Amino acid sequence: MTRPLEIAFVNNMPDAALAATHAQFSRLLRAAAGERDVKLRGYTLPGHERGEAARRYLAGTYDSINALYRRGADAIIVTGCEPRAARLPDEPYWPHLTRLVDWARDHTTAAIWSCLAAHAAALHLAGIERQPAPRKISGIYRFACLETEWARRDAAEIIVPHSRYNGLPRAELERTGFRIGSWSAEAGVDMFWREEPSLFVFLQGHPEYDGDTLLKEYRRDVIRFLAGKRPDYPDAPEHFFSGDNASGLRALKSRVEAGAERDPIGALTDIIGAEPCAQQWAGDARGLFQGWLTAIGARSGDHRRSA
Repeated sequence: MTRPLEIAFVNNMPDAALAATHAQFSRLLRAAAGERDVKLRGYTLPGHERGEAARRYLAGTYDSINALYRRGADAIIVTGCEPRAARLPDEPYWPHLTRLVDWARDHTTAAIWSCLAAHAAALHLAGIERQPAPRKISGIYRFACLETEWARRDAAEIIVPHSRYNGLPRAELERTGFRIGSWSAEAGVDMFWREEPSLFVFLQGHPEYDGDTLLKEYRRDVIRFLAGKRPDYPDAPEHFFSGDNASGLRALKSRVEAGAERDPIGALTDIIGAEPCAQQWAGDARGLFQGWLTAIGARSGDHRRSA
């Protein structure tokens, strides 16, 4: 009887997104696994400031990272977090994250590094600094599929949501031995990978997102602006809202910036509430994770190495 694949999930997301992110990756893995038995186990990384509710949630559902080092896993998924410092090495969790990268190289068959975790791992492994984008890369983008060795993609292009202020330059990634899985001229690199010898897969986008996650992030950012917690009114996610709703959001932004809108939150809620929020990328996300799980199964056999 084939044993389950053990996937360690190291969740570094902000407090408000912890449970939702866990649910998103769990659903995606279940959809990709098919009849394959996959077990997702959560772990916490030190160095993140948490509120009381988040600490209770993590204590009740997650193990410490040291438990992962003792127990081992076939593969890991590591999420990003909201940056606090200008430089990643100045973040309080940096030494814990770099230790996890080093451990995963030799003690897993595969790993996924998501969003900021991808930037941190690329910096630690290859010294590649993330670069600020001219504006936030937020929306649903089409990417050409390039390297398909393990991902088993049949499509020429895929759709992936992105939500980030920084990116990694393709030329630097290729120069240091990373292989580009998907890329677009509009949003840059989507997925890239390298043998460490563990199969390290890096995602700058968010294939795990629900259909309305970008909408919720946009609403959050608008409310932050209205509360004086960010200096600029955010642009709506690109290629996300239908024509009428996109026009309505642009008009609302103009009214707010001109001081001519009496109820901006109410107007915002009315517009975004009319958007259907289809998860257009669900099939592409499932295909990516199917390829990743197949690669894990082919590589792992019965070995699971702990520290």
